[in-house]
This record gives sequence, C-alpha cells and structure tokens, in this order.
Amino acid sequence: MTKYILLLSFLVQACTSGPSPDEARYIAIEHTNVVDVINGQLVPDQTVVIKDSLIHYIGDNWQGSGHHVEIIDGHGKYLMPGLWDMHVHVCWEQSNDSLVFPALLANGITGFRDMGGDLGIQDIFKSRVEANPAVGPEIFGAGPIIDGNPPMMVDFSIAVDDKIDIPHLLDSLVANGADFIKTYSLLRETELAKISDYAHTHLIPFAGHLSEYVEPEVAIDLGQKSVEHLNRLEEIWSENEARIGQIAEQMVEKQTWLCPTLIVYYLKAHLRDSSIIHPEYEANIHPLLKQEWQTSRENRLNRYDSVAWINQLALFERQKALVAFMHDKGVKLLSGSDFAGMPYVYPGIGLHHELFLLHESGLSNAEVLATATINPATYLSIQDKYGSVTVGKYADLILLDGNPLDDLENLGVIHILFRKGRKINR
Repeated sequence: MTKYILLLSFLVQACTSGPSPDEARYIAIEHTNVVDVINGQLVPDQTVVIKDSLIHYIGDNWQGSGHHVEIIDGHGKYLMPGLWDMHVHVCWEQSNDSLVFPALLANGITGFRDMGGDLGIQDIFKSRVEANPAVGPEIFGAGPIIDGNPPMMVDFSIAVDDKIDIPHLLDSLVANGADFIKTYSLLRETELAKISDYAHTHLIPFAGHLSEYVEPEVAIDLGQKSVEHLNRLEEIWSENEARIGQIAEQMVEKQTWLCPTLIVYYLKAHLRDSSIIHPEYEANIHPLLKQEWQTSRENRLNRYDSVAWINQLALFERQKALVAFMHDKGVKLLSGSDFAGMPYVYPGIGLHHELFLLHESGLSNAEVLATATINPATYLSIQDKYGSVTVGKYADLILLDGNPLDDLENLGVIHILFRKGRKINR
C-alpha cells in the first residue's frame, strides 16, 4: 500500500434540491485533459461542461455566456469517469452507508455491485442515494446468495435443493429489488439449470462462484454472466492448461466476464504480514467486521506453518499468471475488491490495490482503468449513461492531479469528485 491510499477528508458540497438563482447551473472544467477509457488515450485541452446531473458539452469552443456558470481551472488536471467496485458486500448493516460510503467516494468510487446482502437494507441505501447522489455511489445488488443445501455460509444465503420452488423464490427476490441473482459454491447442476431458465425467461442475469458440483463449462453454457474469484479455474490451471484455454474461449464466445479479485489471494498469501493492517482506516469498518477479521487472521496464523506460507506466495504468482492468461485470451475483466468478504480489504483503497495487482499481472494502465470504468458499465448494460466521459452520460467524474495512464498511483490524488454533477471536494 503506497501513496495512493487516501485519507477520508472529503467535504460534500451538494444539496438534494435544484440550484437556487444564486447557484451555478453549469459547471465548466476548462482546459483539462480527458482520459478516454474506451480507446485508452488522452484527449488534451478540453472544456467539459456539466449541466445538472449530466455531461452537457465536451470540446474547445463552448459559449457559456448568459448562463450561471462555475468555472474550474482544469490546466494540468486529468478528468476521467468515476470508478466501480464490482465485488463488495455493503448492504448487510444499516450503518454501512455512514461508515463505508464516505470511504468509497473519497477513493473515486461512484458505483458498486453488491454481491450478497439484505434487500431491505439495499432498498434503504438506494433510496438515500437516489434522493441525494452526493451521499454515496450507485448501487446494483443481488440480495441473498443462492447456495446448495446446506449452504457454505448461513448469513445472507438461501439454501435450495429439489424440494424448493426456485421460480417462486426468484420471483420474490426480484419483487423485493434484486438486480441480479448471486449463485454460490455448493449449488447442484439441477438447481443451477432452473436458475438459468428463470434468468433467460425474465431477462435477469445470474453471476457468482463456480460451483464445486458443476463443471465450469456447464455453468458458462447455462449463461452465468460473470465468474467471481478464481475458484475452480486455478485448480484446472494447475492440472490442465489446455482445458483452461478452452474455457477461456468458451467465456469469450458466451460473453462471460471474470472478476478475479486478486486482492483476496494477495491477502491470503500475506495474512501473517502485519503491514496489511491499517488502524487509521478502521473508522470505516463496523466493529463486528473488525472482530471477524481479527479472529480469521488468528485462526489462519495458527493453522499454517512457514512452508505453507511460502507455498501461498508461490500460488499467488500462479494466480496472477492465470489472470494474465485469461486476459490474453480475450476474457473481459471486472475489478472488484471483495470488501467484507475477505479480511483486511478496506473500502475504497481495496479497489486501488486490486487495480495495481491487475497491472502487475500484465495489463496496461489503460486496460486496468477499463476494468473499473467502461467494463462495469458495459457489463451492467448501462454504458449509455455511465463509464466514460461522454456527452449525455451522468457526470460521475474524478478530476485528478496526475495522469493515470502514465501511473496508476495518480488515481490516489483526487482534486474533485463529481457524483451526478454534485461537486465533492477533497
């Protein structure tokens, strides 16, 4: 963890109502460098105009006379879309909006995909963010995880088997606000096939772990939209590289995405290293979660000897190589931190760490930025409104002091964040 880690000192300068006559209706960021995350290049000396919540104009000759305009000097600055963390667990505790949302915004995260939680809490969070986007990121969430019977984890899981009316269950989840279906590690093929049938009929995606009881090729053929983590894949990678190549080709053909969460494997390999613990960021962590982290670390330290830790480090290098292999084969990647799913993943900075690990795995800086911007928007089918600095899209933007295409650490030096046009200053 280096200088990209940010202290949480952002001040929200926004309100839920429209602008008063004395407030600027337009915000013009003049002479800035636009980071084009679609093409992986820089567009220099642009004026970007925000009107209300949207990007109104991009160019070099905007005539703003007659408008209430706030001018921001963009000389030497770099404007890019806000980041997305595509694997977090936030919607499990009602205080997480006040604890976690500031940390996410402070680190430039304007959207996230919640991979397992409580739909009631998710609905509360969505309502608060809809009323005032400056208080938190955009949210897409699954609610409870669907697993086999018995489930791997009791919390926020629903166990299913051949006795469960799966369409009725999924109807209930969707009616209560699930944006997609999260599938887990102990599902049997019969139940996964029923989930797949429902997903295709109702045009709602399912995503999650590869099950221990279903071959990856079967899950991909059934339409699993994203594979979370490297479970199953890393085992096959060690045993049969040719098969992984075939799976990668199948994922490309079926448009199945990979969210590798390399930070999970980094932390597993470095859990005995006290440098992964950052007390200065624990103000954003619920006390129950802090205790869970400590217990998990202690158990792992007691269970592993020195040889096992060396093996974990070697395994982590293989896991990075697997991600590089899948990427080179054309599998589309999403960046995710697994906050609250893995000990010592801190909200916000965990995603930055993931981006660095993707770069270490061989992705260029431009390719890394895509995994947290345009790729999430495309995956979620909201690329018409999110994911790039484009006229007509929401003004979820970060204005940086340095060029992230040159150095990813420049993502940690945020000058201003915009959340649907609301300005949030550091």
